[in-house]
Amino acid sequence: MKLSAVKNDSRLAEQGDWVDKIPNLPGVRLKVRGAHNSDYRMLEAKLTREIPRSDRIEGLKPAEQDRILATLLLETVLIDWDGMTEDDEKTPIKYTRDLGESLLFDPDARDFREGVAWAAEVVANRRKAEGGLEVKN
Repeated sequence: MKLSAVKNDSRLAEQGDWVDKIPNLPGVRLKVRGAHNSDYRMLEAKLTREIPRSDRIEGLKPAEQDRILATLLLETVLIDWDGMTEDDEKTPIKYTRDLGESLLFDPDARDFREGVAWAAEVVANRRKAEGGLEVKN
């Protein structure tokens, strides 16, 4: 196995990249930072500390899990989108933080929230371009 095969492109995880062909979001491209980027990890730790210990031990309710995930995706992952339209399928909708927030926190927009999380995993696992890694002794 090549050494480069075990290395991800951490720069993409931190800065973000476009992801096409997202399950359940046909025609939509998302620009996202990689899952578990440095800001994601810091915010996740903060949000976890804010949960009472007894709730953490017994397990979080699904609504609380969704709230935490939506917060993480909004604050540290989702950067932009392309391909979102009004219902007429012709008028493009530009990304705004407010619109992203309304979709990520909407229980009926689960496909969107899961699509953003999926895209973040894709970016987190992207490899550097061939020849992009050098090993120096």
